[in-house]
Amino acid sequence: MSRTLILDTSSDLLYVAILDNANELYVKTLFGHNNHSENLMNVITEGLQQTALAMKDFEKIVVGIGPGSYTGLRVALAIAKMFSWTLQIPLYTISSLDLLGSGNYEKDGVYAITNIAKKKHLYAKIVEVKDGNISVLSDDEFIEEEKFKEKLKGYPEATIAEHIQSSSIIMKLATKVKNDELHELVPNYLRVANS
Repeated sequence: MSRTLILDTSSDLLYVAILDNANELYVKTLFGHNNHSENLMNVITEGLQQTALAMKDFEKIVVGIGPGSYTGLRVALAIAKMFSWTLQIPLYTISSLDLLGSGNYEKDGVYAITNIAKKKHLYAKIVEVKDGNISVLSDDEFIEEEKFKEKLKGYPEATIAEHIQSSSIIMKLATKVKNDELHELVPNYLRVANS
């Protein structure tokens, strides 16, 4: 039995999932703007109550590391690091773009995953899925919307991925953080200050 808590607050979508092996015991998505800090602990608490679990029952925590909202990224990462450190639960990270688009990765195709940034910019990446293997064609970036549209012309077969999560794909892509790197772990902001 392997229980996992998945958290992401990189976009307007707050995402929390509780897994037992590959089985989803609890999944909640909540749309909001600048209020994830108020809602995340409440959603985690609701999930624990509905599954009759305590934080000490988890073997893994997976957190979206970015790119995305500056404040949003800090909210989920701070909570994930706190639980990981205090309860000695291994922490894993995943690109928030992969997390947001992971449900699209269950079938072959080329996918463009985007998250709206400020001032006509996007956080974006392009991946190809073939026979269950995921290849990055264009890695996570902070880019002007128009430049990304131009880039997509080089991938005419690309589909704009919906924000649909898949816990099995999230687990496949998550990377373990070494214990000695936990305190230095920071979000992958990508965005330059004041851009």
